[in-house]
Amino acid sequence: MYDVIIVGARCAGASLASFLGRRGHSVLLVDQFPYPNATTSTHILGESDVYGRLGILGKMESAGAPFLTRMRVDLEGTVFESDITVTKRALGLRRELLDPLLLQSAARHRNVEVRLNTRVTKILLENGRAVGIECRKKDGQLQRFAGKVVIGADGRYSAVAKGVRAPLETETERPLHGVAYAYLSGVHRLPVPAVEWYWKGSSVVLCNPIDGLMHCAAIMYSPEEQERMARLGRGGFMERLLEIRTLAPRLAESGLEGSVRGIPPAKSFIRKAYGCGWALAGDAGAFLHPVAGVGIDNAVCTAEVLADELHAFFTGAKEWEEAMRSYEEQRNNRIYPQYRHSLATLETAGDPLTETSAGALKMLATFPSLVKKIGLQAEAVISLLSGGQNHD
Repeated sequence: MYDVIIVGARCAGASLASFLGRRGHSVLLVDQFPYPNATTSTHILGESDVYGRLGILGKMESAGAPFLTRMRVDLEGTVFESDITVTKRALGLRRELLDPLLLQSAARHRNVEVRLNTRVTKILLENGRAVGIECRKKDGQLQRFAGKVVIGADGRYSAVAKGVRAPLETETERPLHGVAYAYLSGVHRLPVPAVEWYWKGSSVVLCNPIDGLMHCAAIMYSPEEQERMARLGRGGFMERLLEIRTLAPRLAESGLEGSVRGIPPAKSFIRKAYGCGWALAGDAGAFLHPVAGVGIDNAVCTAEVLADELHAFFTGAKEWEEAMRSYEEQRNNRIYPQYRHSLATLETAGDPLTETSAGALKMLATFPSLVKKIGLQAEAVISLLSGGQNHD
């Protein structure tokens, strides 16, 4: 019997296995893929310390992940730019490079067993408690594994969450913006690498430097555009980017690398984090819209919290309920503000910028004295615009 069975070996699952493995706990890590490949992501990581604790930060940096220290927001051609305040720096790294590093970090521990090409078909329950998994290998063979704890780190369509009937705590009433993304080569780079955000109509476009001297461009479009975006293709994707007047000149010599990927409009949700013998991590427990740009960090950082609490449980320092309640509280303190902010951001995307407002915005940015006056009253302006809520 394993101490912990983890279903899903991407950011949350592989990180959790690594954190538990170094504490000496026996772990079975399973996933249906043969190897971690590309997946929908903003490819932005902001909390580098946790990757240092996993022992992979140096490898991430040597892979060519650029340091992003600036935030650049373009509102229909009027540009705001500043140092990033929420983190010392961000990194831009493709998931097909990051995820294997996380998996290697887990697999280096002798007490962590990794089984890929293995699809979970059933969560085994005894008297309502999760006690193991049934899974099918690529050759069709069924196997069963017992574990003291079963963790679902298998994404928003989590088989573990479904198998244990994890309750929903909150869910959006309707699907939110869909996401189409692709890698671009040959983009003229900014002097100082920045997280680039473009408001364009009802869409949000991100275009961020990543490893390999490339950029990751993501178009987040309203549900009403789904049919059009489904037919977009490579040429149509570039056309959408070229519609952004302040970005188009930098794309003159650029081209797509690979295909256009993404997810259709989908609901955001937060599930109950734990139950009898089970817990959820990453998108399995909380799926926030990618506009938040925090999915990778959330998965890895909350996996570390979960590992700490599981360790406390296994060593007898805490009872199960106490340990998992602490995990859920820490997860919720992190996730819920981001959930609310992401919904507010997407709601703002649907508000059209009138010609009068656009003209006033341009005037504000044209006259340095007005910019200085805004700066002198910045705290009052933020309080006014946010209704007194903070944006930490």
